[in-house]
Amino acid sequence: MTESKDWVVKEPKQIPYGHPKRSLSEKIRKVKNTILFRWAYNCPLNSWRVQFHRWRGCHIGKGVYIGRFCFLDNMYPEYIYIYDGASINANSMILTHFNPFETFSKVFTAEVKPTVIGENAIVAVRCTIMPGVKLGKYAVVSSGCTIEQDVPDYNMVQMANKLKRVDLRSLIESE
Repeated sequence: MTESKDWVVKEPKQIPYGHPKRSLSEKIRKVKNTILFRWAYNCPLNSWRVQFHRWRGCHIGKGVYIGRFCFLDNMYPEYIYIYDGASINANSMILTHFNPFETFSKVFTAEVKPTVIGENAIVAVRCTIMPGVKLGKYAVVSSGCTIEQDVPDYNMVQMANKLKRVDLRSLIESE
């Protein structure tokens, strides 16, 4: 494993739409990646989970915690960068690609972008980090958030959901 300070973050790139045909080596890579992902997803030991994801191609620094049942992108794990001391908690998703069918080519671009989790950043339970997002050093993402934009160093992101109550009785009984 190379040291995290030596990593060169990959550039975003366009990918073929939908499910293109794969060569034999790409199919073997996909099977290997799927097996290692399954082992990491269900593994009770953090050190093993981290190692399985490294073997898949994820760039993971020292002292990183990856909780159980975390989904780290299945197709392009080499575009995931998790720096030293970061914490990704249970049921969170780290995504690197978006690949719609060609029907939507006029609306969406099929692409892969690096997703970066900064040093000592925390991703709480059940968060989704979308492709191309960079969480800065010591950034905190509160539980249940979907992050579509970069989070600067030393910033915390929380959902602003407020309980909205609507009296349905008057609506239902008025008919």
